[in-house]
Amino acid sequence: MDEEESSPYQPPRRPSAGLDWSAATEPERICESHEEEAASPQAKRGSRRGWWRTGLLGLACAVIGGVLGGVIVAVARDEGSAPLGTTPAATKSPAPTVNIASGSGLPAVIARVRPAVVKIESTRRTNAGVERDVGSGVLIDKLGHIVTNAHVVLGTETLKVILADGSELPAILIGHDSPFTDVAVLQIGPPPGIEPVTAGDSASLQVGEPVVAIGNPLAEFAGSVSAGIVSGLNRKRTFDGVRQDDFIQTDAPLNNGNSGGALLNAAGEFIGMPTAVLRQNPGGSPVQGIGFAVPSARVMLVAQVIIAAGGAYPRPTLGLDHLDLTADATLRACRLGVDTGAVVIGLAPGGPAATAGVQLCDVITKVGDDPVDHDHPLLNALVSREAGQTVKVVLNRNGRIIEAEVRLAKRG
Repeated sequence: MDEEESSPYQPPRRPSAGLDWSAATEPERICESHEEEAASPQAKRGSRRGWWRTGLLGLACAVIGGVLGGVIVAVARDEGSAPLGTTPAATKSPAPTVNIASGSGLPAVIARVRPAVVKIESTRRTNAGVERDVGSGVLIDKLGHIVTNAHVVLGTETLKVILADGSELPAILIGHDSPFTDVAVLQIGPPPGIEPVTAGDSASLQVGEPVVAIGNPLAEFAGSVSAGIVSGLNRKRTFDGVRQDDFIQTDAPLNNGNSGGALLNAAGEFIGMPTAVLRQNPGGSPVQGIGFAVPSARVMLVAQVIIAAGGAYPRPTLGLDHLDLTADATLRACRLGVDTGAVVIGLAPGGPAATAGVQLCDVITKVGDDPVDHDHPLLNALVSREAGQTVKVVLNRNGRIIEAEVRLAKRG
């Protein structure tokens, strides 16, 4: 499901006007949504809005092209280990290994872990009316902290968690790391009698290893269990303008509502968060059995930082909104003479980039020593940097190469 990010921790949103997004396909989320007061059943959610109104772009330049998007439909997202650095090794539990393929010992494992995988229900207001969404979450400690996908909870007006016994509890959003990763943390009151999941060592996974997914597909099949194997490791995908390179690929069946749930190893340990699935290839042919999960090491690291900070994962910002020029999305705007880099389509008044002299329609081609091109989106050049750091930004302005010194701010 696409999120309309209105939490206090929101990143910049793309303007909804001035660019033709009709040919682009946004990643499909694996959470289930239902319109309750929709004005039109066919109406889609509005595009993301930026900090800045798209009138800024209209005043600066005429956008004369559009985006020809890819047709990969995905269900969620998370981030790559390389851009964010190393993650601590998870502590292994003494839980016995079972044979998932034969089902030997599997019911006992599921019975032990299933209560820690909860249903998350939310409502949000869209252009089409009020929409109810359903996703999944995983209890990670006895304080009631729950990890889930950020797209499940961003832009919501109400949030509640439903436990396996049917109990409904209000939930608050502690923080998230979108768009850098699709990880968010909720908190409910300490759930009595429910043991949190044990985090496994996602770095030790092997291709062919059996896995089990638990979630709430299609909003009505609560606590559903599906089995498969690890089909691949360190898969690379780009979601929300960030190149991720550590996805776990699995053929365990995943459907809308599985977003934010649990992927378990044979010992019943939490080793990944189901977050994306391919529905069709670039040619439009149906695709089956290709799902992606965020490694648990990444999920737990981001969650720990969010919990400690009591808010959003600290990230730097240039104070601008941009659109990456990619091989799959050709943009002809502002008479650009280049087809690679990141075009500036919005500026925060008085922000870091504006203060440094960056202008609308500039194309960013490098940040420090990091190139910005088809394989290296702009946001990936920021993940290893910190607020307060000054970086050299190389710009292409109508064919002229310009360098600007930008002091990164902390995103709000």
